[in-house]
This record gives sequence, C-alpha cells and structure tokens, in this order.
Amino acid sequence: MKQILLSVLVGLMSLSSIGFAGDWTETLKKYECLEVRKFTVDREDLSTKKSKRAATIPDEALDHLQQKITEEISRKKLVPEVSGDECTGVTLVFGGRVTDFKKGSRSARFWIGLGAGQQKFEVQCFLRDKATGEILLTKEIIDRKVGGWAGGDDAKGESDFAEKVAKFIRKGK
Repeated sequence: MKQILLSVLVGLMSLSSIGFAGDWTETLKKYECLEVRKFTVDREDLSTKKSKRAATIPDEALDHLQQKITEEISRKKLVPEVSGDECTGVTLVFGGRVTDFKKGSRSARFWIGLGAGQQKFEVQCFLRDKATGEILLTKEIIDRKVGGWAGGDDAKGESDFAEKVAKFIRKGK
C-alpha cells in the first residue's frame, strides 16, 4: 500500500513539474540577478558511505565550483546579472548541499581505467526566489569524470558540473 501511495505521489509531482517547466523560461525572465551560493556540506552526518565522502570535500573545491558555475551562467547569459555575492533587485538564488564527493585520481584513471580513480560531484540543488523564500525548483545534479585524454583533467570535472547546472537553470529541469 505504501509503495502504491508513493508511486502516485511521485507521478503527481512529475506531472506538476512538467507543467511548470513549460512556463520556466517566462519565470526566469522576471529575474534581474542570480546569486550563486557556495554549496553547503553536512560534515557532522557520517551515517552513510556517501555522507562520509561528502564531508571530505575541501573548501577550496567548493570555492572553485561556485566560481565555475558563476562563470558558466554568465557566459550563457541566462539572466542579466550573475554574482557569487549579494544581488539587489529581483533575485533568484542558486545553491545546494553536497551529498557525495570523490576527489578522484588522474593517474588511476590513466593507468588502471575501468572506473578506477573516478571523480564525482553529487549535489542536491535548488533555485529559490530571494524575496519570498519560495523554492521554485530542485534537482540532484551528478557529474562523474571517469576518463579522458591521459586520464582527464580534474578541472574539467568542475567545468562539466557547471555546464549541467547551467542546463538545469536554463531548462528548469
């Protein structure tokens, strides 16, 4: 019974998000600025394997992700102004909580391959209206770097993640 109820609830949520996604481009146009917040990490919750790994993400990596996301969204011109700091005017806030992280190893990706040394960012993201506090959209965004030329570049993983964020903000899904 619980599974049926859960399935119905998830189905209804999916239908409502599909309807909202169609209007998303109009909703996005009303915002003058997008604040890109630094992701949060629950370093106290070590109850699961993923949360233990998430707690290991360095603050420098969070700073780099914030910078890459800000640059990518600015480059795509999704809103008139994008800032890693406070905005004035009608503002949309992007943020999230890191739920899993693997630093990865370029040499393991190169020498061993087969998924060894993969880099991973997994973040539960949100878009929130700053004035009302209303959460407009949420999405779990995951990016994995499992290969690349000579094991791939670690900074490429951050850029790929930023591209996925920009796609989420542009399409609303």
